[in-house]
Amino acid sequence: MINDKLLKKDAMHNNLDINNFLINKELEKTKEDIVKIITELAEKGSLQENFLLNISHDLRSHLSVILSVIQVMNSGSVTITDKKAKEYIYTIKKNSLKMLRLINNLIDTNKLKNNYYTLNKKNIDMVSMIEGIVGCIDKYAKQKNIQLIFDTNEEECIMSADPSVIDRIVMNLISNAIKFTYDNTNIYVNLFIKDGIIKISIKDEGPGIPKKDQEKIFGRYYRVDDIKRENSGSGMGLDLVRYLVKSHNGRIELISEENKGCEFIVTFPIIIEEEKETHHINQDSRIQRLEVEFSDIY
Repeated sequence: MINDKLLKKDAMHNNLDINNFLINKELEKTKEDIVKIITELAEKGSLQENFLLNISHDLRSHLSVILSVIQVMNSGSVTITDKKAKEYIYTIKKNSLKMLRLINNLIDTNKLKNNYYTLNKKNIDMVSMIEGIVGCIDKYAKQKNIQLIFDTNEEECIMSADPSVIDRIVMNLISNAIKFTYDNTNIYVNLFIKDGIIKISIKDEGPGIPKKDQEKIFGRYYRVDDIKRENSGSGMGLDLVRYLVKSHNGRIELISEENKGCEFIVTFPIIIEEEKETHHINQDSRIQRLEVEFSDIY
């Protein structure tokens, strides 16, 4: 009788051991499957990104050729007297620039996301630079009777930064403000410099952004779904801005209420590279960036 009980007990233990063994095997198999699935998805994602980047580079090359031909035609090398032909050329140029903007944003966002975007930092006067950007953009704003108002609490602020990156950040935020605000209103561009920090504020008097959209606004391809923004583009601009700000150890935030406008605030730590001289901005390259940035507005 005792032996029977012992045998039954041993059998139960053996069964438990077998069950545990089978469960562990199944868990190991499940883990392997999960790792395999994650690896496959990562590889597919990488292939898709590489495919998109390759296509984007090819498209940009062809667009550059189209824009070069248009530039030659506009320079006076070719005489065009037909009014309709001139309108067609303008339409081709405008839409080519819009495509170029989209492609550039796609390429640069992927570079920033994967940490292989190359920064070319120089010591620049941020006050002079941003005041210059506002001055260049003023003509676009005036077409909607929008007044750009610039103010700063300091006359100079030297900081190590990539000039093209700062240009793109500020241009993008101001172009968004112009695009989404109402005609006959103001856009305020303010700089506040204190305790090793520079704060750039761009505030409009437009419709504002609903609470439900504010947390998603910096996501890639996300667009606020309302009538005012029905032609707002791909939704990549703020995602790119977020990455560009992050590349300079900065942060960006949004303050907005419906019917009370939007305020985007970008904050950077002021870092100076002592061995470098202060860099002056190339106005020609800025004008080219402005043409691309504002191509979806005018």
